[in-house]
Amino acid sequence: MTLRIDSSTFDVPFEWYIYHLPPGISTTQSDFSNLAELLQSCADLSRIRLPKKFQDYEQKAITYPERKYIGAPKSVLECLDVTDYLVLKDREAAIRPSEIRGGPIDALIVFATQASGSLLYQEAFLSTYRTFTSSHDLLQKLTHRYVYMALSSEPASQKAARLTFSVIVRVVDELCTVEINKELVAIVTNFVYRLIRDGNFQLARLLRTRLIERIESSAVVRQPTVYMDRLKKGETLLDFRSATIAQQLTLLDQRLFQAIEPAELLWWAEAQDEKRCPNLVAFTEQFNKMSYWVRTVVLTPKEHKERERYMNKFVKIMKQLRRLGNFNAYLAILSALDSGPVRRLEWGKMATEQLKEHAVIMDSSGSFKIYRTALVETAPPCIPYVGLVLQDLTFVHVGNVNYLHAEAVKGRTDLLNFGKRWQQFAILDSIRKLKRWNYSFTRDDRIIAAFKCFTSLTEDETWELSEMIKPRQRRNP
Repeated sequence: MTLRIDSSTFDVPFEWYIYHLPPGISTTQSDFSNLAELLQSCADLSRIRLPKKFQDYEQKAITYPERKYIGAPKSVLECLDVTDYLVLKDREAAIRPSEIRGGPIDALIVFATQASGSLLYQEAFLSTYRTFTSSHDLLQKLTHRYVYMALSSEPASQKAARLTFSVIVRVVDELCTVEINKELVAIVTNFVYRLIRDGNFQLARLLRTRLIERIESSAVVRQPTVYMDRLKKGETLLDFRSATIAQQLTLLDQRLFQAIEPAELLWWAEAQDEKRCPNLVAFTEQFNKMSYWVRTVVLTPKEHKERERYMNKFVKIMKQLRRLGNFNAYLAILSALDSGPVRRLEWGKMATEQLKEHAVIMDSSGSFKIYRTALVETAPPCIPYVGLVLQDLTFVHVGNVNYLHAEAVKGRTDLLNFGKRWQQFAILDSIRKLKRWNYSFTRDDRIIAAFKCFTSLTEDETWELSEMIKPRQRRNP
């Protein structure tokens, strides 16, 4: 389904993402209040506190450091506190995570490991860092920081090392399949050897285990759904209850939705790179396959009465999908029944009126207010329409600069705009919440066999079939 959005009036409703979707992860209500406050004034740079220190951006190769002589200059990665490098909201109160508006990349990395940071900032950083650095480079810098801090016996440095290690583990835990390569694995394994050499056997064992688990899970190729043909002779989709069909469609969608990694949503919004987003591509392909399959099933019968039965059947299935909260399959079927080849034919009054009622949900006015309200009112578990999530992320990406405008920060051009990342995090976090819920239906191979692998006609073929059923009227010369 293609969404038509008037970019001049479309606004991303961040508070809807923050407050209205089901709760599910580690942030607290006070954290979310903090985030909402920040997002309300994210673009306001009239009252900001500029960095007191500046980073020398002559980048050198990241290597394991040795403690420098007293008085030798430190890199930002070797600082205990990087607050003075950050762009903050101008307040007299003590620093809070929502005050951060930007800063050098290295300073933002370090702040994610600082005790004065917060879980909310760390979650936002880990969710969005791929928009300004790679996992490979991030792990290089984090391991550099850990080794530098661990070389000192000072309590503050030891604490910084522990906090940095916890972030390293999080990064490894959340690596995407497409990110795992020889170079990245070498960074982690070399760090593990360093931990062993220093006698940190427990930390080395923990990190090695997490890395192996992540590699093994990424090596598992997502197998296509196996359709066992267990249908009885002459049995069709019409022989099954609409509610049960909706459950089986939802199980298929859930499997694909759960496989989507948050980073894929960011990558797609920025570059629409299919190679980096295999799970997201599979999920959207499922939407398209289901939609064309529905068109095919409705248009194929030769008798009008039979076509009418399938039309009414899919309207009932839609109703059940809406009740289950599977908006992906719901909208896939809606897009099929509301497509040109199907809509142009003559249908019964009841089916036509019900279809109009369902179609209202994708009214684009008010930033798709009707759909968003329906999603909020649906008790979890539920599967959202990811197309709108991608649309929101795209608007955030296009509508916000990656680095703070030089005129707002006294000519500096190297200060990352973290306000943009707060907005991206608000959207991604909502998807992470929804993924924590699961449906508990039992797979029914007989019904799944009735889907026939969603085999369908092409767009042109559906139009040809539609025009065979109801020929176009010739215009008078």
